[in-house]
Amino acid sequence: MTLDKIKSLDKDDFLNMLGLETKRNNVDFLVPALTLFGVGVLVGTGIGLLVAPRPGRELREDIAQRIQQAPAEMARLPQRANEAMHRVSDQISEKLHDGKAHA
Repeated sequence: MTLDKIKSLDKDDFLNMLGLETKRNNVDFLVPALTLFGVGVLVGTGIGLLVAPRPGRELREDIAQRIQQAPAEMARLPQRANEAMHRVSDQISEKLHDGKAHA
């Protein structure tokens, strides 16, 4: 390897020659993920508005109504989660009981 080639090596090239690489931090992973998420949200919103079956005024009224109903829906979430947990627990108990009966 000539001196000119050695001078042209950057940090990553040198570390690669040694079988090493620079340590990536969380920002190196987070920024591209958030960028893709943001683009996806924008594209999804745009497509949703383009294919919406209602005119803009009706759509805005529907969105406003759903926003007003959101606190009540959020208050019901723990109850719905509890009900779902009991259903799953009952199904698991039935499966375990059926398994023991066959054994």
